[in-house]
Amino acid sequence: MKKFKILLFLTALVTVFTQNSFARRAPTQPNSYDGAAPSARSMAMGEAGTGALMFNDAYYYNSAMYGYLQGTKAEVSGVIMRQSDAAPSSVAAVEPSGQGLTSFILVQNSAALIWQALSDCSISETYPGGITGNTEIYISALTLAAGQKNEKGYSVGINMTYLYGKIGESSLVGSEPYSNIGSGNGFALDLSFAVPAGNNVFFGIDVKNLAGFMFWNDYNTEQLPMIIRTGTGYHLKGFLFVTDWEKRMYRFGDLQKDYVRFGVEQYINGAVCIRLGLVSDDDFDTKTFKYTYGFGIRIKNYELSAAAQQYKINDENFTKYLLSFSALVQ
Repeated sequence: MKKFKILLFLTALVTVFTQNSFARRAPTQPNSYDGAAPSARSMAMGEAGTGALMFNDAYYYNSAMYGYLQGTKAEVSGVIMRQSDAAPSSVAAVEPSGQGLTSFILVQNSAALIWQALSDCSISETYPGGITGNTEIYISALTLAAGQKNEKGYSVGINMTYLYGKIGESSLVGSEPYSNIGSGNGFALDLSFAVPAGNNVFFGIDVKNLAGFMFWNDYNTEQLPMIIRTGTGYHLKGFLFVTDWEKRMYRFGDLQKDYVRFGVEQYINGAVCIRLGLVSDDDFDTKTFKYTYGFGIRIKNYELSAAAQQYKINDENFTKYLLSFSALVQ
């Protein structure tokens, strides 16, 4: 009986190593798990918000900010249009979150439940030797976020995220076709802090994917890239100025990793506001600038926000438009 158990163990061990020897890295992009600005308000303000109060989408920037919120709010957002002369695959590689519904957020006091589309894209490539391939990537996230404020006004936030997705591959090597569909599930944990730093000023730190893994069938397990954000927000009645610094620690690829973000919101009256923003690398190279702008219209407990973002992909102009609708339920 003992020999049988040893044989069974060795068989299982060999099977595991055999399976791993055939496994390979999932054909995802370096930024497949990043997502994009989940609301028109934050996108119009340069996607900055680590030190901003009263953002429904605080989970994306700094969940500790939920510690200062009260009431029940709901918000839905979607990319309504993308325009560019760049190749569709080039656009998909830089903007993998795609077009259509991008997020749904339900906030209850200091906690929030969020669904977000991280990747919804198709990328085609041609390799030496006449090999053509196409990869479709669909990854979504379901997040529970919460913030807790203490008696000194400091707040700590946490995100617990469930990831799920599918990858479809197809290629033609000579005359031999190949195709595969793989599915995956994973999790991620984020930790954040918010501190009052003076009159009407808040400072925030967010560590995204402090722990994060995606387990694919047919592919190796992926560890999500850690992202660190710090930022400040200056708040006055009807006016908000935010600035962020962000570092993305991609595990492969050559995408931009360092970002500096600025955003401004100014209410013209109690119902209408305008928003402007700028995104740059840490060298402030004008070639990398992303320009953002938008507006918001608030009527009683409802708000409609629109935003646009402009920059270049492979020296071609790219513009996307995001629309958000939010409501204060109670």
